[in-house]
Amino acid sequence: MLIFNIMEVFLFNLEFLFFNLFLAIIAVLFGYLMVRTKSNILKDLFGFIWLIFLPNTIYLITDISHIYEDWPRVNFLFKIIIAAQYAIFAIAGIITFIYAMYFFERMLENKKSKKRKPSTFLAILILNFIVGFGVILGAAQRTNSWYIFTDPIRVINDSLGVLSSYKLWYTSLIFGIFANIIYFYFVNKVISWGKRLKK
Repeated sequence: MLIFNIMEVFLFNLEFLFFNLFLAIIAVLFGYLMVRTKSNILKDLFGFIWLIFLPNTIYLITDISHIYEDWPRVNFLFKIIIAAQYAIFAIAGIITFIYAMYFFERMLENKKSKKRKPSTFLAILILNFIVGFGVILGAAQRTNSWYIFTDPIRVINDSLGVLSSYKLWYTSLIFGIFANIIYFYFVNKVISWGKRLKK
């Protein structure tokens, strides 16, 4: 019975973590399409979808909070496994976030330029605070990206709920700062690492 419960926790974690990773990959995919397409209409469409799903990337880091619920329910071996499970998906969240943001940066920059323009830096800086808001919107209000299409009124109400709460908008501000630190510190490292893997 104990083994069954432990496996249930493990498999449930995999299910929702993979689903959240799937949402993060959508942002990366549409970021790529946004950069590659020549059509302005498609660029706007892909960019809109990219923006909606972008917070799902770094949101994966917040899933690690569930470890406090799982910890007492599993034995020592599965504590290690579950800790590794959350750590891997948190890293995946950082990598998908950086790649999704990097496509946006490439769209704004001259591909031959090696130095980031001040306007690009400012755009990324602001966007990361929007990402922070989106992460807290999802974490606190349980607002999903697809609600933009299925229940836009709820998205508006949930957003107002975050803005009306000092604690929530302050937390979203902190997360925006965190997102900026992650991106600007790790982007060159992650992209270089990805290019080396392709060789």
